[in-house]
Amino acid sequence: MAIPVDDFVVKPEHSPKSRDETYQRVHYYVAKLSVTVSDQLQQALINLRRSAYNITDVNVQRLALKGYTDEEFASAVKEILCIWLHMEAMDQGGDDMPGWLLTFLRLAFAASDYVIQKPSAHDVMMSYEHCENLASLAVQTSMRTTRWLGLGEHADQFAPSLYPVLLETGQVRQQVLERALTIPQQALLTESVS
Repeated sequence: MAIPVDDFVVKPEHSPKSRDETYQRVHYYVAKLSVTVSDQLQQALINLRRSAYNITDVNVQRLALKGYTDEEFASAVKEILCIWLHMEAMDQGGDDMPGWLLTFLRLAFAASDYVIQKPSAHDVMMSYEHCENLASLAVQTSMRTTRWLGLGEHADQFAPSLYPVLLETGQVRQQVLERALTIPQQALLTESVS
């Protein structure tokens, strides 16, 4: 997948200079990316609620307006977080990305389990073995995410409302990676990730 000209492309000078710096940047990156996913998901759910009143089936409408437990929402965020990490790896060259960046993203993937424990990052990624392209990845991720949110048998009906979180956020994802790799090291610990 080629990166459009105006997107962030990681360069050798972005490589952390030490192990400590790598871990500080990974922790910042995962925390900031988690908050960003949460914000994007919350906006998609607000839009879903706004459109709920156009649903004629009262039971489906009620489901669209339901509240989400902290556990449901956190699991949905984790699902998308893992997929965003995968998408970023693909955007940055996939198998052709520099070794240090591959290590950085693998550490971020592992660190995501400390931010949100369930589902495990490994379990999330193992559920996507049969995705053939970005479109199928977006559909499957949206379906899994709506199930985490407790939308059950109507997950397929609500899944399209989450497509923008996966298909229209590339620049947002890349800005988080750029910030994580370019912010001065001393600011990593003091800058708020919200």
